[in-house]
Amino acid sequence: MIIANTQSFLLVEINGTNETLPAKICLSELLILKNICPNSVAIVVNDAVVPKSRWSHVLCQSHDRISLFSAVAGG
Repeated sequence: MIIANTQSFLLVEINGTNETLPAKICLSELLILKNICPNSVAIVVNDAVVPKSRWSHVLCQSHDRISLFSAVAGG
């Protein structure tokens, strides 16, 4: 018998801290939830940089390790 996954939340690690997120949340929605300006951040999921063009297509998965980095201009 197959039982559908009815979880409405998932557990992820964001910058080293365990957090619970709503299920089916994409990376761009995560930034809105965390009140982070998308123009000032880079996102790494499970040690892979996710291009900004993919943020609205990449859904967070249970046990993801997500790192949010402030983008800093320099020279």
